[in-house]
Amino acid sequence: MRIDAHHHLWEYNSADYGWIGEQELQLKQNFLNDELAKVSNAHQIDGTVVVQARQSLEETDFLLSLASTSDYIKAVVGWVDLKSPKLEEALEAWSASKVLKGFRHVLQDEPSDDFMLDPAFVNGVKLIAERGYCYDILVFARQLPAVLQFIQKLPDIPLVIDHIAKPSIADNRDFEQWRKAIKQVASHNNVFCKISGMVTEADHQQWKVRDFDAYLDTVFECFGPQRVMFGSDWPVCLLAAEYHQVLAIVESYIERNFPSYKAEIMGLNAKRFYKI
Repeated sequence: MRIDAHHHLWEYNSADYGWIGEQELQLKQNFLNDELAKVSNAHQIDGTVVVQARQSLEETDFLLSLASTSDYIKAVVGWVDLKSPKLEEALEAWSASKVLKGFRHVLQDEPSDDFMLDPAFVNGVKLIAERGYCYDILVFARQLPAVLQFIQKLPDIPLVIDHIAKPSIADNRDFEQWRKAIKQVASHNNVFCKISGMVTEADHQQWKVRDFDAYLDTVFECFGPQRVMFGSDWPVCLLAAEYHQVLAIVESYIERNFPSYKAEIMGLNAKRFYKI
């Protein structure tokens, strides 16, 4: 099974998707099940993991509704207020869903890196884990020291780093710090990593396939091919590359370096992590 472990869907409006700026006009349109089916069919993708793009309970309901009428969506990573005293009540409302597999918070936009270390937030992650859910970690590379503290509080809970923690691939300015930190994070065996979102951290107009080699080398060295999964980050990737280009970056790297693990990286690891 080939699984795209990270993509988004939305019915665009400026109020809900204010993070889509004036320089990102190609994202100011609807991306729904029909568009997902076209791109999945074209690239022999058997299943997908759709991830929240808004921080609201309505977003989780919206994604679950899309999943209910899609042949492709096998897992939903929604949003819930992990610090809310009504967290258990919210989770109970979704308890019958078999496709809801985890949750994510946009930690990269929080003004303080300590947000994720708040005991209420950590306890929220523990609670969702008790109910069988996993957690996606969305941060910038500079936040990895806080992430390390965060995951140390959550041993044995399934966690995954989105977008290889978004290092600045365009200018490599934080490569060594990112490399050191990602190695520390990867030393925790309950943490996986998505090779996704790389093209949008590179030069959107002039990136080359070789720009990603050092980053991929690091991720595979640290996590190993058993804890890495492919994600397109479509349609956000369209800011810098077409779907087939994102796919080619990863597949060509695998074929050169880990050909015997292609099935795992391109689907089976995601299937295992998200219990698909």
